[in-house]
Amino acid sequence: MSPQRLALRTILLGRARSVLAVLLIGASLCVLDLFAGHLGGVRARFEQQAVFGERLGHLAIFRSGTARDGSAQSKSFDRDEAARVLRLVRASALVTHVAPQTNVHGIASTGQRSALFRGLGVGPAGPAAARALPALGGDLAGAPANGVLLSGEQARALGMQAGDTVALSAVSAGAPASTRTAEMVGVFEGDPSSAQAPSLLMPFAMAQEMLAQRRTERFVVFLADPDRLEQGRTALLALLRAGGVNAEVLGWQDQSVAYMQARKVSDLAFDSVAGMVIAVIAATVAFTISMNATERRREIATMRALGMRSSTVYVMFSAEALWLAALGIVLSVVASGVSAWVVNRITLLRTDAAAAGGTPMLVELDPHRMLMAVVTVLSVTLMAALLPAYKAARLPIAEAPPA
Repeated sequence: MSPQRLALRTILLGRARSVLAVLLIGASLCVLDLFAGHLGGVRARFEQQAVFGERLGHLAIFRSGTARDGSAQSKSFDRDEAARVLRLVRASALVTHVAPQTNVHGIASTGQRSALFRGLGVGPAGPAAARALPALGGDLAGAPANGVLLSGEQARALGMQAGDTVALSAVSAGAPASTRTAEMVGVFEGDPSSAQAPSLLMPFAMAQEMLAQRRTERFVVFLADPDRLEQGRTALLALLRAGGVNAEVLGWQDQSVAYMQARKVSDLAFDSVAGMVIAVIAATVAFTISMNATERRREIATMRALGMRSSTVYVMFSAEALWLAALGIVLSVVASGVSAWVVNRITLLRTDAAAAGGTPMLVELDPHRMLMAVVTVLSVTLMAALLPAYKAARLPIAEAPPA
């Protein structure tokens, strides 16, 4: 009989130790899959916040050499260049919407309270953005020419509500101070933890008037298929260069500091949990194979006396470890899928029942990380079984206990 069949026979005998090992491996991997799925949901929420909340779009087009920190030396597109960029980008089949943007910094005053604001002049929202902006409370469609949106924190700092008026004063390099009276038309969901997130949104034309210039700082681009981000970036860059526009194209991940920080934290958390899970699985496999080999010394001696080679014994116990891991992996995949479905179902039901706004944080299983976990577990399992399998293979026949 082949060593693989002998190993499978041992597992199918259903010894309590082997069953517990399979259950422990499956439970550990299920925890890792669900944790990775939770982090996937968190990253999806941060992506939603960056693309639509921070108004970064899927891609952004800047003049080459632009300082994207809002400093005075930042370059921008003039009217002719802006018109050329719009014409070229709108011709791309990958793009659903493109809109100009420019930053406006200054002081907002209601007469009783004043506060610094980080403003953003935005063009009209396209269909892709318009579907997500209502949930974030940041759609300027239908607002008057001087209508502005304030973040919740900015509105509380100024003590303002929808319909109130505010005086906005902005100063730009090479231009005198400019003041405009604006009407607050609503509140949008801001991100106080991000230094890049705007605290005030205004129409693009109003921002240009306050800055006393007709230049465009950047264009945000929404793609028809966000998963083709790199392909869209490469295609747009080639299109702009062919059109004679000196520009660079960046993805939203490269612009959002908040997302990059959250990504680093989530990666560190995943690596820590994965390390603990792998250690538990390795210890479980090593203990199980070692105890099985010890209890089956008489069986091993009998098979050796009948002509089985020591290398075959080694392969048998290594295969037994892999069978334990394989059954645990199958169990974990089923348990992870069912658990994720139950958690997401409960989350959506509670969200609907409470009529809560925003996007619920769901468990999104990550097939790529699940596959990497499977490969890692199989490799670690094989390494954990090396020493017990080697000891069993080197066991002298004469040391087998008598019947």
